[in-house]
Order: sequence, then structure tokens, then C-alpha cells
Amino acid sequence: MNVNKLINLISWILIVLGVIFIVWKVLGGSPTESTIIITLVSGMLFKIMNIGNDISSLKEKVNNIENKFNSLATDFKNHIKHK
Repeated sequence: MNVNKLINLISWILIVLGVIFIVWKVLGGSPTESTIIITLVSGMLFKIMNIGNDISSLKEKVNNIENKFNSLATDFKNHIKHK
């Protein structure tokens, strides 16, 4: 399993668990406010980590494309010089 998929799965589990805790608390259950907050904040932090990983992989892909365009431009310049 991919690390990003695992982080995404953990974040959604924590967020859903936090919502369940909120509903439980509203209906007169026993979870404390700190338990609810910790669960929701943990889910949000995992979600932010996942977004950060996605952005860094996208940045790497853009850099690779930029390098390919630079190589292509150099090839065209060399081709024009030889004519």
C-alpha cells in the first residue's frame, strides 16, 4: 500500500471517529471535549501531511518536465547550428 494512501486512510478514519464522538456527546454520551478535539485535530494533521506529500510529488514532476523542455531546447539549438 502506498504511503499517501495509508496517510489518507488514517486521516479519514480519525475525522469520521471525531464526528462519531461529537454525535455521541450530543446524544448524552461520555467522550470528553479534549478527546473529540484531539481526534479531529489528529485527522486534520494527517490530511495536511497528505496534501503536503501530494504537493511535493507534483513539484518533482514539474521539475522533471522543466528539465525535459530544457533538454529539448538545447537539442533544437544544436540542430539549428549544424544546418
